[in-house]
Amino acid sequence: MVERARRGKRRGKLLGSHQRCWIWGRHVVLETLRAGRWPVLELWLADRLSRDELDEAGELAAARGYPVTVAGSEQLVKRCRSHEHQGYVARMPPFPYDAPDALLAARPPRPLYVVLDRLHDPFNFGAILRCADALGVDGVFVDAVGQAEVSSQVARSSAGAVNHLRLAKAAGLVPLLGRLREVGVAVVAADEQAERALFDCNLRRPAAIVIGNEGTGIRQEVLAACDERVRIPQQGRVASLNAAISAGILLYEAARQRAPKW
Repeated sequence: MVERARRGKRRGKLLGSHQRCWIWGRHVVLETLRAGRWPVLELWLADRLSRDELDEAGELAAARGYPVTVAGSEQLVKRCRSHEHQGYVARMPPFPYDAPDALLAARPPRPLYVVLDRLHDPFNFGAILRCADALGVDGVFVDAVGQAEVSSQVARSSAGAVNHLRLAKAAGLVPLLGRLREVGVAVVAADEQAERALFDCNLRRPAAIVIGNEGTGIRQEVLAACDERVRIPQQGRVASLNAAISAGILLYEAARQRAPKW
């Protein structure tokens, strides 16, 4: 059972300013509670939720020692500044990224990774994480500089997938790609100018797929550190696909090649 009395707040660093340190929505908040990877500082639940909903979220929070408050819906709106909270709001610290070496140390025999070269749009970032989780990616690497951080927008657009993927922040992508190649991972860049079509690329082997910035694509020094480049064959008049759609197509093809029967 969830108590309606307020428990003590946790103190510490926040995900962002007062408004930006909250995630909200039933799916993303429950996935965050279930995963237990990203600790919750405060959980707020609307008193209009059913008893079963209150008990489910309250029990998940209690199992991890997270403080819970049940309040009127307007109190949740006051915190997240959105009427779309669905009765679930959580105050969050900064996201706990993995170290690249820790992620690589846990690699399976035939890993599939995604490397993001300084994406700026949090919705693209979140959508790529959602695709990566759905299509069996073993880890995502981002640059420590110039990359959108995991934020409330990223968490919500990933539908909570950010909690289930290993996400590492690297101090420079060129050294990271060199390290991937050293451990036998083929580095494949998504490049619309490439001669090789995606469907001619072997993605059954250990591979890392590099996705570039929404406006400028993959930087030249990063491209130079890749083993090969592939393009997505297209027939329409608009040749450019955005980063999230490109990632979805590339990862689906990798999953198709790796699946025993599809």
